[in-house]
Amino acid sequence: MFRAATSLYVVCEFCHSTLLRAGDDLQNLGRMADLLADASPIQIGSEGTFRQRHFQVIGRIQLKYESGLWNEWHILFDEGSSAWLADAAGEYIVSARVEVSDPVPAFETLSPGGALTLDGRTFTVSDVQTAHCISGQGELPFRVAAGYPVNTADLRSRDRFLTLDYSETPPLAFVGQAVAFADLHLQGLREAHDRTAGGEAQVAARAFSCPHCAAPLHIHSPASVSVACGSCGSIIGVDNENVQLLVGAAQALRETPWLPLASRGRLHGVDWEVIGFMRRSTRSQGVDYPWSEYLLFNARQGFAWLVEYQGHWNFVRALSNPPSVAPGQTEFARDGQEFRHFNSGVAEVVYVVGEFYWRVAVGERCTVDDYVSPPLMLSRELSGNEVTWSQGEYLEPGDLCAAFQIKKRPPARLGVYANQPNPLIERHLRVCRVFWKLALAATVLQLAFAFLFASQVVLRQQLLLSPGDAEAGVRSQEFALGSRARTLLVRHDTDLSNNWLSLSTTLVEKNTGEAYQGVQEISYYFGKTGTGSWYEGSASGEMAFKAVPAGTYYLMIDYEIGNDRRVAVRDSLELVRNPAAWSNFLLLLIFLAVFPLFSRSRRNAFEVQRWNESDLGGEDD
Repeated sequence: MFRAATSLYVVCEFCHSTLLRAGDDLQNLGRMADLLADASPIQIGSEGTFRQRHFQVIGRIQLKYESGLWNEWHILFDEGSSAWLADAAGEYIVSARVEVSDPVPAFETLSPGGALTLDGRTFTVSDVQTAHCISGQGELPFRVAAGYPVNTADLRSRDRFLTLDYSETPPLAFVGQAVAFADLHLQGLREAHDRTAGGEAQVAARAFSCPHCAAPLHIHSPASVSVACGSCGSIIGVDNENVQLLVGAAQALRETPWLPLASRGRLHGVDWEVIGFMRRSTRSQGVDYPWSEYLLFNARQGFAWLVEYQGHWNFVRALSNPPSVAPGQTEFARDGQEFRHFNSGVAEVVYVVGEFYWRVAVGERCTVDDYVSPPLMLSRELSGNEVTWSQGEYLEPGDLCAAFQIKKRPPARLGVYANQPNPLIERHLRVCRVFWKLALAATVLQLAFAFLFASQVVLRQQLLLSPGDAEAGVRSQEFALGSRARTLLVRHDTDLSNNWLSLSTTLVEKNTGEAYQGVQEISYYFGKTGTGSWYEGSASGEMAFKAVPAGTYYLMIDYEIGNDRRVAVRDSLELVRNPAAWSNFLLLLIFLAVFPLFSRSRRNAFEVQRWNESDLGGEDD
């Protein structure tokens, strides 16, 4: 029985015969090859939703390429249309066939990292592979046969995924979108994935002996295609039931992973198991910089990595919607965050132990570009036929130990790591918030003294100071102070011009004769030269009497005018009781500003230390 109108072939689930639909008849085309064991939790009959549309899995094609296995699940929506659900190493993509009007380039012309524009949209080539069909299952819209080669190219454009299938002429185009496993809301999954009490799927481990040294080995993920023996260093191929010695005892280096294989922990709400460990290194100016990578596996979530460098840890997962970054581009924005290029290099595998989902080999190399926006790091790895992106998030060592229930001390952190969050940023913000609060309080108090306890002008008087051969004097009008004055400011605003004026002022209490004295000099000169105008001094001046008791007062002003210009000087005299003092306020603000400036310098020093380790060599904002 065919459930999809587009299905032309069906593989019998009992005898594995391939049946062709020809009108109302079925034609037996022979027996289909057996499927290989894999890690997929999906099976024929599984149901789920995509974009609020219900679907059911009705068939699949299993393919093998250099990095391992993947499944293309044929899914049928309730309204009768069909699509494909790709399932590879924990990454899921729903796609459907589309017609493209632009000519599709030849397979041989494509290379990872290259750009291709089809029907007005630009894609970046992420993978160019020749895969081989392993087997088919269920209903399929075309015939498949074991062993037939399929040239495919995967391209990405933000959240869109394009697959070009060169098995036909012209090539077939499939456009889709990456989707998280949980968002598919899948039901009716494989019973072989037993569940723990926590709801996580578990896959029975496969045991075998190393063909070189006979040490016992285990495979935890059916998606693994190679295992590195920790006893002799051999690398064994395990992508079928018969293990194959790929490289015998080739690793002279022996490493003991700080996080042991088979360790289990919970990160980001997912239970993970450490199944592989590799040591990679890059060389810069004759110096090797090694780091450790731990492969994590979860039957539902697929794979993830823990990466450790000089005591700094990152939790890393592959990106299904990588950014589009042009060659030489040093900055780009993603999800509201600005990423900056940090460094580039060639990473080389120097040691491996455990299992991996591709045929790992010592000496394997790829070009790596890192872009950071703490606490995130986006990394692009370019090998011969594939470009992959991953996202790392900085993980505090204490959080790692808690997740894996490790009691021993983690490796000591050295320096500042590329995407290590700057702990001084929040501290600087706290200091700034305190500064603004105190500055606001000081401003309010200053304004309160200036306006609520308002200064008062107790006398304004125009004086005419006449030139003479000797000192002259003038008496001001009387004025009253109803209460004690903290400060009594005497201000002179004159029309002095290219001359000087000496003032000796005596504040006299009318009834008691108590006197306060002060002396000041005002001078103002100006002129022009061949290069412009100039001036010196000021035509205004002021002096203050402190702690003046209440009473009735007047001023006796003795003055002397310079002989530079023998003209009278007009003086606007003003006496102000308790004027607002701004100098102390400004000194307080300067004192308070020291703290945010200091915290800012410490924050910037952290960033300088970070960027000193980058290809930019210490360039920082």
